Amino acid sequence: MTDHHIHIGQFNEIYYDAVELFELIESTQSQTHISEIHYSSTSSCRDDAELSRVEEEIAYAQSYESEKLFVKPYLWFIPKYAEQGITVESAASSFEYCGIKLHPAGQKWDEENPKHIKALHEMFRWADDNSKSILIHCGTQKCDLPTRFEPFFAEYRHARVILAHSNPVKETAEVVNKYKNVYCDTACIEKENLQKLYSLVNDKSKILFGSDFPVTHYFSTHLFWKKISLEEEYVENCKILQPITHKSWHPS
Repeated sequence: MTDHHIHIGQFNEIYYDAVELFELIESTQSQTHISEIHYSSTSSCRDDAELSRVEEEIAYAQSYESEKLFVKPYLWFIPKYAEQGITVESAASSFEYCGIKLHPAGQKWDEENPKHIKALHEMFRWADDNSKSILIHCGTQKCDLPTRFEPFFAEYRHARVILAHSNPVKETAEVVNKYKNVYCDTACIEKENLQKLYSLVNDKSKILFGSDFPVTHYFSTHLFWKKISLEEEYVENCKILQPITHKSWHPS
């Protein structure tokens, strides 16, 4: 099974080392059945984020070799790169990326800005041409509603769109049901909302497993003051959020 939503890098005051996380995830395979992970670097959210520094993290992460766990990176593309004249195609050429991460709440994307709209089209065109994924952070704010980038879903129908967090559930399900190329993931979703999601999404195989690890551990220990290890957090996430069936779980 694939975990479509893993993070490495700097998150607030904690730095999550990629290789250490990958080794931990591999060590839990007998309990989680995870054989592949797709990850992105939260260092992309730093105020001083630079593509070259993030690429150094990806290069280090890609040094991880295992016959049991396959790791694939997302390119987390931010408005700052577009403003610097960096194209999506040039940024995506450095590694064999599985897709692009788009975080409208973390970064201020502006469709009225010509450089931003150009970069957004580049992202979806790249994914469309290469049958890659676009992982989009979704939430209840106006800036990150599942419908915000809907025109791109219709125009670039070979881009596999994953609505991260499936939040809000009703709006997420409507978009997933409307477009053949749109999926959603279970990252950070509450148990009752996960049940609601299953009841609303017509094709259950379009609900992808995503753990949002280790950000979930940060929330557990820093916001809710739980005494739980990284390993325990990941296994617990997998038990709660993994799909009802392991069959037909990858996008087709």
